[in-house]
Amino acid sequence: MTRPAHFPRRPRQTGLTLIELMVAMLLGLVVVGAVVSVLLTSRQSYTTTSGLSQLQDNARIAFELMARDIRQAGSSPCGNTTVNDMLAGNGWYRWVNGAGLFGVDDATNLSPLPASPAPSSGFPALVTRGAGTVSASLIQTNTGCSAKVPMQTAPSDVGITANDLVFACDGTQAYVFQAAAFNAGLPLASNGTPGNSAAQLSCQSFGSSAYVAPYQAYAWYVGPAGQGAPQGTQSLYRAHYTGNQLVSDEIVRGVTNLQISYLTTGPNLVNAGSLAANAWNTVNAVRLALTLQTVTNPQNTTPNQERLVRTLDTTIRLR
Repeated sequence: MTRPAHFPRRPRQTGLTLIELMVAMLLGLVVVGAVVSVLLTSRQSYTTTSGLSQLQDNARIAFELMARDIRQAGSSPCGNTTVNDMLAGNGWYRWVNGAGLFGVDDATNLSPLPASPAPSSGFPALVTRGAGTVSASLIQTNTGCSAKVPMQTAPSDVGITANDLVFACDGTQAYVFQAAAFNAGLPLASNGTPGNSAAQLSCQSFGSSAYVAPYQAYAWYVGPAGQGAPQGTQSLYRAHYTGNQLVSDEIVRGVTNLQISYLTTGPNLVNAGSLAANAWNTVNAVRLALTLQTVTNPQNTTPNQERLVRTLDTTIRLR
């Protein structure tokens, strides 16, 4: 008797039902959504932290540079109480009233106005004046001076170049003027900018402990930001004379407000308009309040993304 052939039973094919597939897809979407949410939150946190760091760095740079100029305002390496200012004109760069600084409540009232860029209306301005890095043993002693300050050598490490403004002094006299050159002597510039009010110095021969230094007159103001900034962005600038021209250095961008007030002999801070012309030498502290916002390339800004805005302030005492 022949036994019938035995064929193994094939397993039945199984699969996912539509409901199981939809549940799996839903769970996958939940996981992907959670991951995307974490990434977006991390990115937003990074953007916020980076923006705050940018604002703090900009404020620190601005305050440190302004504080250095304010503390140096009125400095004379020889301790002179009277300085003979030989510069031409009546601009803010001149050493007047024995005060190392003064301010205006509207920067457009400065004279002369920095041209590139010009100050924006409605923002105050601060002017500081004083001697820079001092170099001793350069002026020839007991040698007459008229059209130039006689020099022993012509070093190149004192920060003075042709047509720069110069501060020269000893214990009994001090002069501010524009030098045509810096070599064996400091001759007066005859047709420079801002130029000199006379062709010669009315000085006596310099004695011992004579010093020469760059004369640093700076005007701090707010104006339109430079190339590459979003339209309407304002920047903090510092204007000064160098190389026979008035130039402005862009310090920080994203300035939306600048407030400057002064402490004199009274207990309260006052603005510039409250001080008489002969009262600036009574100022002993300056308070700065700077409002900054993050500056972002418009092409890299997502819709409805708000800029971070912070107001920081500091008080700087004069030396």
